[in-house]
Amino acid sequence: MSGGAGGDPRRLLRLPPDVEPYPAEPSDEELAEELGLPVERVVRFDMNTLGGGPLPGVVAALAAYPAGRVVEYGDQAYRALRAAVSTATGAPGLRVIPGAGADELIRLVTTAAVGQGDRVVIPTPTFPMFEVEARLAGATVRSVPRREPASRQAVDEILDAARGSGARLVWLCSPNNPTGDRFPAEEIAALAGELQIMGTLLVVDAVYQELAEASEGLGPEALSLLQLQDRHANLVILRSLAKAYGLAGARVGYLVVPLQLAATFDAARLPLSVSGPSEAAALGALSDPAAARERHASVVAERGRIAGELAGRGWEALPSVTNFVLLRPPRTGATAAELGEALLARGLVVRTYPDGPLRDWLRITARAAVENDRLLAALDELD
Repeated sequence: MSGGAGGDPRRLLRLPPDVEPYPAEPSDEELAEELGLPVERVVRFDMNTLGGGPLPGVVAALAAYPAGRVVEYGDQAYRALRAAVSTATGAPGLRVIPGAGADELIRLVTTAAVGQGDRVVIPTPTFPMFEVEARLAGATVRSVPRREPASRQAVDEILDAARGSGARLVWLCSPNNPTGDRFPAEEIAALAGELQIMGTLLVVDAVYQELAEASEGLGPEALSLLQLQDRHANLVILRSLAKAYGLAGARVGYLVVPLQLAATFDAARLPLSVSGPSEAAALGALSDPAAARERHASVVAERGRIAGELAGRGWEALPSVTNFVLLRPPRTGATAAELGEALLARGLVVRTYPDGPLRDWLRITARAAVENDRLLAALDELD
């Protein structure tokens, strides 16, 4: 029976009825069918995944993974994975909290920090899952928008929003998606210090960190953030192997948390959410840092080539320390939306923004050189 005295079945749930889900992207197969193209002609410049295919260590690890292991549970403590992350980043293994990609960890942090009626501050534009999860938890979101895409928010603006709203949680995406820039460690330190006095958690999404290091030729910025955790027990760092290590499909991420919060987060995480094959792929990716750094340098160089060539044609390109670049086409030609549709018809998928402050911009992920050449040639045809 249905439609009885119980009324609207949504009343059975405690979820906010007005929550908007993260927009679902069509698969390569769906796009190919819709466009009438072979699926191999579809190239995703919209997902910020690592160009060039899987790293050699990943291929080897998956080839060696025993099929019989899929019927058994793995190590719930993730000892090997935590040790590999510790070696790669310098983070003590006890402070590493693994999860099934950044999305699961965003939910873990949000549900651990906020509940019904709490406030969350989010500088925008940024990764939309921060707001999705905050609203699912029943929190109110206070956005701190940029005045324009190239102008990063001042720390004081974020602090004022946190103080004014009594925020329990502040998100900071650095390097930021979709703009590609990042906050200096000194500014993060200042923000963490002030928020600690307020009793507010600061979470820095640093999933593009390795690409930033390759872009700037610096040592691991993550180490300075880890050092900040020794002084600020309210600072949590979010990392992922999806972008820099090419494991978007495997879904492996991790938090690095202050020692004072490690046991609490470890108890709150889902057990065994990272599958055995995914953990094996992660261990393979982290086993050969030289190969990863070589790929990062190649992708960063390709990002620079795309930005440079299009800037030479009159496009505006925002400085980026990631594997993607935000670009605005010349105002005298086709709009960003029109170019996005024309590229899509050719099987080349770029990120467009139907409305809001980025509606005149395209975000393009740098991929392998041959794929980037195809994109640039298509834009030549459309010019």
